[in-house]
Amino acid sequence: MRLLIVADVHDAVEMVKRIRESVDAVIAAGDFTYRGTLETSAAVLHALAELGPVYFVPGNCDPPQLADYTADGVYPLHSRVVQLGPFRVGGVGGSTPTPFPYANLFVMGEGEFEALLRGLSPTPHVFVSHDPPRGHLDRVGGVRPVGNLAVRRYIEERQPLLSIHGHIHEDRGVDLLGDTVLVNPGPLKEGYYAVAELDRTVKVELKRVR
Repeated sequence: MRLLIVADVHDAVEMVKRIRESVDAVIAAGDFTYRGTLETSAAVLHALAELGPVYFVPGNCDPPQLADYTADGVYPLHSRVVQLGPFRVGGVGGSTPTPFPYANLFVMGEGEFEALLRGLSPTPHVFVSHDPPRGHLDRVGGVRPVGNLAVRRYIEERQPLLSIHGHIHEDRGVDLLGDTVLVNPGPLKEGYYAVAELDRTVKVELKRVR
């Protein structure tokens, strides 16, 4: 299965329209808008749905009601596990609180994340969280880790095949946590995305729109 992976679109629909990939599905790890309305977030999701069915979690800049938004070809994953072909996909949206008041539309404490993740069952093959796990793809300014401890514990315990994150624009990359392949595709608002080939193994390629 070939997956398009995006995060941190932040209203940049023009970047979505420049992607030229043939994929089975789109996995989107939140922050579709800066303006924080359901309408602006949904507009980005529908643009992504032109590329393939979209499975998504909201980010901290998205309104909380986006967690339950559904439409043709658009499937929410917050606190859910759904089937995608032979694979299960599930996740959790929002983030822990940020230092920026304008960016705290959908935030939760570590305890709330822990409770949601305990209920996320069965274990997804593809896990999606806007927040990265602490110590992986979470360096602000290249040095300070700010990731989510509850997310890290979940990945360590459940070991999904692939774990997809965003939030930290400057720590784009691919990493490992145990046997789980982690990816932050980078902010699509700057043209960054990734493509994953998912079978019994996972292959990820970081890409940029041209």
